[in-house]
Amino acid sequence: MKLKVILVGCGDRACVYAHFGVHEFQEMEIVAAVDPDEVRRVYVHEHFNVPLDRCYKDIDKVLSQGKIADAVINGTMDSLHIKTSIPFLEQGYDMLLEKPITNNEEELLKLANTAKEHHCKLMICHVLRFSNFYREIKKTLLSGEVGDIININTTERVGAYHSSVSYLRGKWNSEAKCGSSLLLAKCCHDLDLIAWFNNSTRPISSFSLGGRNFFNRDNAPKGCGERCLVDCPKEIKDKCIYDAEYMYIKNDLLPWYPWQCTGKNYQDVTLEEKIESLKTYNPHGRCIYKCDGDLLDHQQVLIKFKDGSTACHTLVLGAMKADRTIHIMGTKGEIEGAASEGKLYIRTFDKESTGYKERVVNFNETQGETGGHFGGDKGIVQDFIAYLAGGEPSVSTTTIDDSIIGHLMVYDADLSIKTGLPVPFKHEV
Repeated sequence: MKLKVILVGCGDRACVYAHFGVHEFQEMEIVAAVDPDEVRRVYVHEHFNVPLDRCYKDIDKVLSQGKIADAVINGTMDSLHIKTSIPFLEQGYDMLLEKPITNNEEELLKLANTAKEHHCKLMICHVLRFSNFYREIKKTLLSGEVGDIININTTERVGAYHSSVSYLRGKWNSEAKCGSSLLLAKCCHDLDLIAWFNNSTRPISSFSLGGRNFFNRDNAPKGCGERCLVDCPKEIKDKCIYDAEYMYIKNDLLPWYPWQCTGKNYQDVTLEEKIESLKTYNPHGRCIYKCDGDLLDHQQVLIKFKDGSTACHTLVLGAMKADRTIHIMGTKGEIEGAASEGKLYIRTFDKESTGYKERVVNFNETQGETGGHFGGDKGIVQDFIAYLAGGEPSVSTTTIDDSIIGHLMVYDADLSIKTGLPVPFKHEV
């Protein structure tokens, strides 16, 4: 029997998950959908065969019908997660909830308690846990091959294009508007991984440094305009990495983002409409240095754990080569790799040579981060279906209780960056 699902928030993320469940695995049926945007409702109708009279503008009409499905996939914007999740949990729906969960501890714990009170299975979309790359790291750690963790060092280098389309020009460029800091929006994945890898202990303090020091008006090229296609001199545009014409017209890598404001599905927007929008109302047409966002453009987080181990995560916008890298130092060996390369290097000491022996795990295929989170998008849907069917949680399963620590470390790091001081981990979880 297929899993009956309601889509709440029918943007890119929810529809990606629905595609895998409905079309690839053929184990999911979308029975209703909720989105205030008529274009997205029509999209769900056409791609998932949901009757138009079951595609709603808001959640109230769905909730008024009682429990009509097994589960909800909630892909709403960050600030709407709690408001749109709790009513469904209270009706007994299981749920796959997009990250980040919320931006504060009170709502986080309220959500977890609601799921527990109503006996709901609530999974969070920390999709990186489900990629072969990160799953293999977890299995290696559990095997004891590299011993106890001494230090975890991770980086998230956000590529120039992704930085622009999401965090500098895009709809996540302002914490005041979307409700999430850069670390929460982009790297709750990474702090979740750190907490997951090192879950035999607990964090005791976090310290963070960073700022919005580079993508601001003070660093705008002298004489540049407000909009790339309107008033920026050619000699400046030709030298600018972030020229909107090259980014979005000649190299439209993530087309579902820059054309949302046109009110059409991105496939239906004409070239003329794209150009006109960039010249006028489209936020992606603005000078990258003059978008007046309030997110940081670089941040580093240091974490100390109860057993004495430490972790460091570095986040930077505007990288030339986008990637996530990791190095874990253990008492008996180390693990190192770059997710985009699809290879892990596991090294242990070689007494004979006083050097090291190296075991390479080579994943034959790996998807890029923005093309499926290194395969994690597909993996989490498969795991969600199996979990709701009564299977035992896998090593990767991101239940709400197992996803709290990473979020709490983000909150502490963001508090640290405001105070300039280390923040003790005082949360009772």
